[in-house]
Amino acid sequence: MSKILRIILIVLFAISALLLLIYYAGGKDTITLGTNQKVETYPRFTDIFILWAYILTGIAVGLTFVLSILQMITNPQKAKKGLLGILGLVVVLAIAYVMASGEVLGIKNPELVKYDVPSTLKYAGTLIKSIYILTALTVLSMVYTGVAKMFK
Repeated sequence: MSKILRIILIVLFAISALLLLIYYAGGKDTITLGTNQKVETYPRFTDIFILWAYILTGIAVGLTFVLSILQMITNPQKAKKGLLGILGLVVVLAIAYVMASGEVLGIKNPELVKYDVPSTLKYAGTLIKSIYILTALTVLSMVYTGVAKMFK
């Protein structure tokens, strides 16, 4: 089982590295905005990169729920730990939702105006903030583990 997980991890890392390379080496697109002829540039493959981030986030959230439920089924005595994992994820999402802003950005680009809606911005902000929180918690747990091992 460990070998299969390692292979999956390597494949996900390789796809991420490839997408990162495409993102930075893929060139830029330009958009002319409105009547003032203001030109904006942005990386050509931004959408693919963001989609991959959504996919990885979905995998992480899905595995959290599935593995928590499997743990509850296989080991009912330790069901509390599984429920704590789900509760922890719900708390992180609730905190991220409170922190996220739904303020309209005032986008002038006609192609992107449809996304300048408070509910969409609140949802996107929640996802971004939850990723920040989970990343910070991951780094803190790694530092804690390293420091704890030094004192053993």
